[in-house]
Amino acid sequence: MKNILFVTSLLAVALTLGCKPAAEKPSAQTPETTSQQLEKAQTATKEAAQQIRNYTFEQKDEFVTAMQAQLADLNRSLDELSTKIENSSEAVKAEAKPKLAALREKATQLNKQLGEVTGATQTTWNGIKADAENAYSALKEGVKQSRQAISDKIAP
Repeated sequence: MKNILFVTSLLAVALTLGCKPAAEKPSAQTPETTSQQLEKAQTATKEAAQQIRNYTFEQKDEFVTAMQAQLADLNRSLDELSTKIENSSEAVKAEAKPKLAALREKATQLNKQLGEVTGATQTTWNGIKADAENAYSALKEGVKQSRQAISDKIAP
C-alpha cells in the first residue's frame, strides 16, 4: 500500500512540475523566477523527506529506492547548476566550480551510504537510515544554497 502511495505521490509531483497547459503558448509564458523554482523544489523535497522518515527495517528496499530517486533529482539539479556555471563569467566559474565539485562528492558519498543501507541489520537500521537522511539533507541544503548563490551572481 505504501509503495502505491509513494509511486502515486512521485507521479503527482512529476506531473505538477513537468506539465504545461496545452492552451498556453511558449512566448506568452512568463519564466519562473528562481525563488518560485526553489519553492516548488522545497515542497516536493519536504513531502519526500516525510515519506522517507516513516520507513521501517522491513521496508529498507523501498527506502533505498526512494532515496535513489531523490538523489537522482539532486543530481539533475547539479547538472543544471553546472550548465549555468559554464555559461557564466570566468569569476563566477572560478568560485562556483570547487563548490559544485564538493556537492558532487557529497552525492557520491550518499550513493555509497545507500549501499550500506541495503546491508543494514535490524539493530543498525535506525543509525544507518539516520546517517543517510542527514547526508541527503546536507546535500539538498548545499544544492539549494549553490542554486541561490549562482542565481544571485548571474542575474541580470
